[in-house]
Parts: sequence; structure tokens; C-alpha cells
Amino acid sequence: MAQQKEIYDYLRSVDCCRVCCLRFLKGTKEEFVDIDTALRKRDLEPADQENGEHKAKKLKENVCIACLGLFDLDRIATLACEVKEHTAYQQYRCEAGFLTSISLPIVLHLRQLALWFDVVDRFPQTFFPGTPPDIAVKDALKMIIIHQLERTLEKPFSVDGVMVNVPYTYANEEEELRTLEQVSPGVFANRKANKHTKKEFISRNAFEKHFTPSMINSDRFRKHYAVPPVSSEEVGLVRGELTFTGPTIFLAGRYNKFSRELSQTPWMIDGKRKMAGSVQETIGASVAPHFGVSDEQLIFSSSGREDVDVRCLGEGRPFVLEIVDAKTDQLPEDVAIRMEQEVGTSQTVAIRDIQLVKREDLVHIRHGEEDKRKFYRALCVTAEPVTEEMVRKLRIDEPFVMQQVTPLRVLHRRTLLARPRTVYSVKAFACRENAHAMVVDIVSQAGTYIKELVHSDFGRTGPSFRSIIGAEIDIHALDVMAIDLDWPKKLRR
Repeated sequence: MAQQKEIYDYLRSVDCCRVCCLRFLKGTKEEFVDIDTALRKRDLEPADQENGEHKAKKLKENVCIACLGLFDLDRIATLACEVKEHTAYQQYRCEAGFLTSISLPIVLHLRQLALWFDVVDRFPQTFFPGTPPDIAVKDALKMIIIHQLERTLEKPFSVDGVMVNVPYTYANEEEELRTLEQVSPGVFANRKANKHTKKEFISRNAFEKHFTPSMINSDRFRKHYAVPPVSSEEVGLVRGELTFTGPTIFLAGRYNKFSRELSQTPWMIDGKRKMAGSVQETIGASVAPHFGVSDEQLIFSSSGREDVDVRCLGEGRPFVLEIVDAKTDQLPEDVAIRMEQEVGTSQTVAIRDIQLVKREDLVHIRHGEEDKRKFYRALCVTAEPVTEEMVRKLRIDEPFVMQQVTPLRVLHRRTLLARPRTVYSVKAFACRENAHAMVVDIVSQAGTYIKELVHSDFGRTGPSFRSIIGAEIDIHALDVMAIDLDWPKKLRR
């Protein structure tokens, strides 16, 4: 206890603020949120000393040599009120709460280093060259700010909440950091020679790696930088403008595509649109307004994709919209129903089962794609009239593996490879209305090029329906009937 008091009194004598003193005494979260009580309980300050006396004394003090005024508790208290009243924050309606992103200048690490050298020399039984002497500035600041924000905003801290961005700068930072070149010139010579680091004087990671009492010469450091560091009344940290970032949320569902003239995502070639709309844009137009974003901000992904001229029927294809900086993290049932109805009025796209999901749920749609099965129905045409023998040959119950060389039609955007794909079953039916047509139901491994399975793509796919029946055959129309993925949860609205 006596040693603790001695450390506290010394740090106060060299212009460390009360919070920074507590950092060097390894204070707890509870102590940082009530600094007055903490110091009294530790017998570091008289029990009858009032806050008013602290404030009056503080006006006469220099800026803290460790934090450069960062832990001005009055300013921190007003920060929480500023957040609550900020018009940019008020546009968010997020039940999850908030989180903080605090940007601090690197010079605080330099000042910590100078104090580290100092306390190791003065209190060798308590502080050591290889162990940081204090609670990190940012950690202590977060403890205090988060407590203040939770109390003021009446919402919890949550990684899924609205991010409060709090930047700080220091006018003399570059001047102070330049002294490091004299302390460890080799570090900066290497950084200037490296094309990835030559444009940045020093990074936070590089500082922490190269500048600790065990890594640099104490006498050289003291020659070029004050130990303990010094400050003045005039120059301290300056807080920049508060900004806010909404959570990234994920909306999942299933879509049907009824048009044979609609791409899944915007189809652009050389900056020019090939089609007026897309599945993504049709859905986005109904979803984006509720979350306060533009539909261009939505990131669309799905369990595979169909060609422009292919319909997607049945219960639909699972999809996810990633919504960055969402203004709300809620999707009321009536809003979800309205979104589904609005998309349905397009007559080309329908959606169902839309719901909010967690990021970790995306594993269902992003992994194991080639293990999934897809169910198709193809309308095929033959050069010769369809015979019973053709239909019989295209009724295959046993799985078979074919090799597909990248189709010519997608070679401009896909690597040239031979890909093995499994066809699990084929079932053909002759058409009564057309002697040259048959309908074929196909169950295959995801990633199978069905059109090429039918006509062989000039022999690049084999075996193909053409090779199996020994006659020319092509595909006239194709529908996706089902996708073997029981996700997201079926809501049956």
C-alpha cells in the first residue's frame, strides 16, 4: 500500500492526471468508471476531498504528460450527450445498442514509453522492462466512455450496434515522433527501403514491435526525448468530428424468377447495360428504403445462379442481401410482408421467407456449394422425331460422372478447366404436341452446365444426352425446379 501511494504521488508530481495514475496502478473497470471512489478506497486521496476541489485544481494543471488531456472527465461526460443529441446518430433505430471506434495518435505510445523507462528506474520492484507498466490508454478510455454512453443512451454496448467513431489528433505529433529516428535509425532505414512502408513514417504495429525498454538503448532514448515526458497548458489532444456507422445486417430469403429475359445481377459489358433490370435490383428496390440505404449499397449473393433465359421456379433460390450501414436492425412482420408483395407486383420476380439472419449463418450459402443438388426441367428438341428408344435411354436412375470442359459461352470469364460433375438421375418424357420435343427432368451436382450436358458443346462435355441417344439434340428452354438447401427457415407467410 505504501509503494502504491508513493507511485501515485510521484506520477501526480510530474503532471500525470488521476486516471493515468490509476492506469499505472492497474485499476479495474469498476474503478475507472468511478475514479473518485476508487482513489479514496485505495487511500490515495483524502476521503473528504470534494470533486469541486479537483476541478478547481485541474484548471491550474498542465496537460497530462501521459494522455495529453484525453482523460478530461468533463469532456468525456459531454461526449455522451453530444452523441445522443447528434442528428446523424438520431437517424439510427437500432435495438442492439452501440459500439465505439476510437482513433488515437501514436504519440501516446511514445509518451507511455518515456514513462515506462522512468518508472522502471524509480520503482524496479513494481515495474519491469519486458512488461507494459499500465492499462493501455485505449482500454481505459473505452471503459469510461462505454459506461457513460450506456447510461446516457440507455442502450447496451454491442458489436452489432451503431458504431460511434471518435477521432483524436495531436498538433505536435510529427515533431515528437521524429525523435525516434535518432533513437533507432536502423528501423527507419528499413522502412524507407520497403515499398510497403516507405510512405508512412511509423505505424502503430511497428512502434509496438520496435520500441520497448528491452528493445532500445535507454541512454540513447533519454538523450533525444524527455524522461519523464513533458507537456504544457496549451497543447493537448483535439477531438475531431463524431461520425457514425450503422451495423451490417443480413437479409435472407428465396426468390423465383419467371422471366426468360432477366439477369440475376446487373448485366454490364464495357460499361453498358445489356438488360434494363435484374433480380437483384427488383428485390433491392423494395428492401433498401426500409433500411435507409440505396439499392446500390446492397451486396447480393445466392446459392448459385441461373442464366438470363432460365426461370427459377418451385420454392425458389436462397439468397442473401448484405446491408452495410443499415439505419435499423429490425424487420417487423408487416414490413416483410409488404416487401414480398411489392416484389411480386413486378410479375417477373417473387420472394418469400425473407428474414434477418446472423453473419455466421452465411456458411449455408457460401460453403459446400458443389455438394448441393439442383433439380432442373429441360425442354429439349431433336433433329429426328423422338422415339421410345431415345426416351428409354434418357431414363437413368443410377448416378454417373461426366467431364465438362469450360463451356465456350463462358470461357471469357471462367478458367479453362475440365470439371467432373455428377448427374444423379435423368427422366425423359415425350411431348404429345411435338414429335421433335421431349421434357427431361434432371437432378445434378451444383455447378453442372445443363445446356452443355444436353448438346455436348461440340464434344467438350461427355457423356452428354447427344452421345447417349446417338442423335442431335439441343435445349429449347430450361427451368430450375428446386435447390437442395433447406435454408433460410421457411416461414409460410
